[in-house]
Amino acid sequence: MFSWVIFMILLTTTNAATTSTAIYSGLIAALVSGVVALIGYSITAFVQSRNGKKAIEAQKEIAQMQRDEKLFYESKLEWANETRKLIAKFVSDSFRLNILVKNIKSMNNKVEKLNFSPSEVDGMSRESSENLHKAGELLSSLNEEVTMIRLYLFRKNDDHEKEVLDMIKALESDMNNQLGINSQLLNEFVNVARDYFNYQMEELKEESA
Repeated sequence: MFSWVIFMILLTTTNAATTSTAIYSGLIAALVSGVVALIGYSITAFVQSRNGKKAIEAQKEIAQMQRDEKLFYESKLEWANETRKLIAKFVSDSFRLNILVKNIKSMNNKVEKLNFSPSEVDGMSRESSENLHKAGELLSSLNEEVTMIRLYLFRKNDDHEKEVLDMIKALESDMNNQLGINSQLLNEFVNVARDYFNYQMEELKEESA
């Protein structure tokens, strides 16, 4: 009987020890698992944070590039509009100069043929003086417009711009306040300018697409 009691005590002690060992092992496993999970979470959080910062920086760079592209396009659009205005003004002033020169020639013909009455002398003199003054002002404006057009058309490798500049050079050599500007040459320039404007618009459409 006593031996049986001792056996039961030993068995209980052994079971308790086994149970304690199992609990201890479980705690260690849980602790290790928690540490691993914590490390994994920390690594994931760090990677996500770094990727997030990279994504933000990339978005900022893309946004800046888009702003720069928009500003460049807007600047080029403004440049194209100003170029068209300058060329249109040059053409308009050239035609106005030709009208004035035609009036001056008509007046000179009257004087040469003495085809006027004495009462017309003062009026003709005043009109002739005004026409000559206006012609001088127009020539001054045309020279300024030629200079500005040259400044705006600066791309040496652009065939369309070169064609416009070549025509401008020919027109500049031809203009004066006595003969005006060759009408045929001026009409050729209008066609060249129209082709250049179409080229400009197509170029801007491609860049805005």
